[in-house]
Amino acid sequence: MKNAIQHIRAFLAVANSGSFAKAALELNLSPSALTVQIQQLEEWLGVTLLERSPRQVSLTSAGQNNRGPMEKLLLDLDNIVSGSRDLVALRRGVVTIAALPSLCAGALPPILKTFREQFPGVEVRLRDVVAQRIDTLVRDGEVDFGVGVRARMNHGLNFQVVMMDRLSLFVPARHALAKRSSITLSELAGEPIILTGRDSSVRERVEQLFSEQGLMLTPGLEANYMSTVMALVRQGLGMTLLPESADEGRGDLVQVRVEHAGVNREIGVITRAGTGLSPAAARFIEMMKAGMSTQP
Repeated sequence: MKNAIQHIRAFLAVANSGSFAKAALELNLSPSALTVQIQQLEEWLGVTLLERSPRQVSLTSAGQNNRGPMEKLLLDLDNIVSGSRDLVALRRGVVTIAALPSLCAGALPPILKTFREQFPGVEVRLRDVVAQRIDTLVRDGEVDFGVGVRARMNHGLNFQVVMMDRLSLFVPARHALAKRSSITLSELAGEPIILTGRDSSVRERVEQLFSEQGLMLTPGLEANYMSTVMALVRQGLGMTLLPESADEGRGDLVQVRVEHAGVNREIGVITRAGTGLSPAAARFIEMMKAGMSTQP
């Protein structure tokens, strides 16, 4: 029935006030229009809801039985409307993001801080995982979007570049190479390199770079997490090739620029093709685009 909610509100106004005149005044309707709405509701339900007499209006048994469920229906509807408006206004909501560990440790925290300051009612859940896992989480709908490297985008995924990241050589401040402004891959051939785990996109890219140049990559120590790799370098156990974004800003490690075009890599937002984003997720992506540089 069209206007069912309006008719239910009319019935409840009469039931609560006990008067057609008072209910009509409350709803800004004429008494005749209110009467028509009640009659249409009764016809739709197939029961009489109100007993009418010249002096008073009372609820029938059907009216008493339906009053509570109707009140709950309107309350639930009001909550739905209020909740939806809160989501649109970013007063509430949840954003779930899967991102590379290097980004979770570097580029994303400042953006997350600004987002939470502007939208304290929105909860952000950050999952730091390797590149292949990001694609799976996005594809399976377990996260709203991912932030990672471009991979196979032919399985229902879209990729939009937000920044360029560059692999750099990290060495301790006291290392002999710390004073160099730049270095070539050939100069690193044969030198023990502390590497990330084999499922890491960084490890894959480093191995690819050395292989393309026909250079020997000599693995030193190996660790799954970039923070662990950086700690090993910090202790003087070797050097490593990691993204610039992995820099923890502690000042005890030095980045040396690697002179090779292939050390640049695209970092972008990974989303499910044909699927819309929540207002909160879309706003977070906007802030990422503004906060991250797309220039190499």
